[in-house]
Amino acid sequence: MSQKISISKKSMPPLQGLKAIKWTSILTLKFLFFPLINYSQNIDSLIPKIEKPRFTYTLFNDPEIKVKLGGTIQPWAFYTQWNPGSKNEGGDVKDYNIGLAVRRLRLQSSFTVGNKVKVTFNLGENNFNGKDRDFPYLKILDFYGIYNISKPFAIAFGKSTYDGLSRYAAPSTSTMMQTDLPLIAQPTLNYSDDVTRELSLVLLGDIGKLNYRMVFIRPFSYAYTDANPPEPKAGASQFTDTYRNIQYTTYVKYDFLEKENNRGPNFVGTYLGKKKLLSVGIGAKYQHDALYSIDNENRLYHDMNLWSADVYWDHPVTSTFIDATSAYVGYFNYDLGPNNLRSVGVNNTAYGFDNTNDIVNGLGNSFPSMGTGQSIYGHFGILFKQMGKETDWGQLEPYLVMQSSRFDALQSDMVFGSVGLNWYLSGHNSKLSLDIQNRPIFSNITHKETDRKYMCVLQYQYRLH
Repeated sequence: MSQKISISKKSMPPLQGLKAIKWTSILTLKFLFFPLINYSQNIDSLIPKIEKPRFTYTLFNDPEIKVKLGGTIQPWAFYTQWNPGSKNEGGDVKDYNIGLAVRRLRLQSSFTVGNKVKVTFNLGENNFNGKDRDFPYLKILDFYGIYNISKPFAIAFGKSTYDGLSRYAAPSTSTMMQTDLPLIAQPTLNYSDDVTRELSLVLLGDIGKLNYRMVFIRPFSYAYTDANPPEPKAGASQFTDTYRNIQYTTYVKYDFLEKENNRGPNFVGTYLGKKKLLSVGIGAKYQHDALYSIDNENRLYHDMNLWSADVYWDHPVTSTFIDATSAYVGYFNYDLGPNNLRSVGVNNTAYGFDNTNDIVNGLGNSFPSMGTGQSIYGHFGILFKQMGKETDWGQLEPYLVMQSSRFDALQSDMVFGSVGLNWYLSGHNSKLSLDIQNRPIFSNITHKETDRKYMCVLQYQYRLH
């Protein structure tokens, strides 16, 4: 159930400021340090949690002016088999690492005026793991506004996750089925974008069951994103911010069953069977002179040409044991210049790298996850019915994730997979996830797979929404 609190000179008597500060402090401490403590009120279904936020305030006693507050925290406990040659803080080469981290922290707020205007302002950061950054380092992630002119047409502007190309180029990280994002859907991750956020002008809307967005992006400079891409190898390309030309991207989706609400920038991972969805989408992304290569000491520039097509399914099931199924399949065709290849390690805690084994991957848990070539990504999950008759023990959801890529820079296919289990204690607002990942190691000599490594993640998510 949701709460609605009116704040005005009439509704808040004089001398109540100390009480407001007191309860604000209590709620803040509860959110940050006691995420496992449940609210006494009962929440019966997922939809009110998503569509009717608990913390919605009306300003000046005017129902047309509202403020919504929320937040998400995703702590990790993990075991990682490191790539050969990876070093710890002391400079010692280690085979594995065990640690704790906060994968994401978000403090979210939005302001709406009637049904036309909405402004969003969010703070947060990723990967508080002791290596990259420590608490309480937070920065402005989102600051954008949207003006709903009509149902077929709206305009958004600012720093946001509005993007094109595919469904999960702009994902809702707190509603994903797996513990992390499809890396293949993030081709410019932390290079020209800032934690998937970009400065953009967006035209979007709905025409019947067709949803579209056209996005014009001004790439960030490396000085802003702290990107430090390596110099390209001979015959290969690498991103550059020399010109920072406008990125043009679009994504068009058709809903065959129920109509999905895609007015905001992010696409939901799974609705836990609360909607009947079958969506097919297609998208593209282009930037002139986004990459460069070196030929006989001459710099050659290359355009970024990307396109994708995907299918999304989320539907309840009439069964004795199963409540819903959710699935996604995407095809990605990337032209990022000759032999472009990028390795990424999510929440990477390795400090150094001694590449005596001459591998492609790089340090820690990195693996070649994106580049010029063709890729297929998919995930599938089965949501079981609620456990317990008298006491609600939540729901279990096993899932499978797979990416298969044929990159031009490699001589064998790159195949990444993971299996996991979600335990939804209170929908996406409180859930525990176990994810076991398996990634390949590639030789820098033969450009073929030579070994495979594992990573195991235990994640708890707590969300005020």
